[in-house]
Amino acid sequence: MILRGLPIEEYHASAPAWLSKTTINEFRSHGPAWWKLAHLSRTVARKTPGGAAEGLAMDCMLTEGEAAFAARYAVKPKDMSFSTTKGKEWKAEQESRGVKHFIGAEDFDILRDAVDAVRNCSVWPEIQECEAQVTLRRESAALGLGLQSRPDWIDIPRGVVFDLKKTADLSAFGRQAIDLGYHLQAAIAGWCLAGEHIAMERAALVAVEWERGARCRVYEIPDYALDDGLSRLTETAREISARLQSGNWIDRQEQPEPLPIPEWMARKMMAAQ
Repeated sequence: MILRGLPIEEYHASAPAWLSKTTINEFRSHGPAWWKLAHLSRTVARKTPGGAAEGLAMDCMLTEGEAAFAARYAVKPKDMSFSTTKGKEWKAEQESRGVKHFIGAEDFDILRDAVDAVRNCSVWPEIQECEAQVTLRRESAALGLGLQSRPDWIDIPRGVVFDLKKTADLSAFGRQAIDLGYHLQAAIAGWCLAGEHIAMERAALVAVEWERGARCRVYEIPDYALDDGLSRLTETAREISARLQSGNWIDRQEQPEPLPIPEWMARKMMAAQ
């Protein structure tokens, strides 16, 4: 199922009927009991990752355009405080014209550099041929529910996906991307495209620094990483489905596990014997 124009708030609020990379990762990170409270009863708040606001601002400008950004964001003048009368009046004026988010002047300078870096990267002409913020969904009888993905840019007929990633350290990004699960969004996208009889031909991460003079690098996601990611995602999705059916949200460890010992410590301990 290919959905265009689905509000991002509805996308994020669709669990448990539709699971995404984010909701599956939250289950793995926080456990069943927390996940039930966050996504079923909705009695606990989901935590917002640090730096998410800056990433959303960059997503807005690059995937929706300058006009959409200007309608939704206002740049807070340097040294202005919302606790002062002048600051309160300025904020009220911006909100009266529909502004929902504010970004500081210094962060806006960084945003401009990051956006320019992406627009000057080697794949930007190809990205401009893609659609932005398309939701892909596919139901699975085996899983008992559906998975969804919302890549930043996608060329559906060609099966090409690009995901934008903000990073504080571009030099470490390539080594850390798979460990951080940045390939999982594309893994679900490929699975959803397969349901439409479209083969995933290419998936890439567009990484950009969040600092003045930002650099941008593009990283291709290998097929084996997509396959491994989808395997881990579907395994977790099956557990969520089983718990939805049983109503059992207790996380019980069957037996103690060995404490992970760093390799350097293990070698030192073995040498001492």
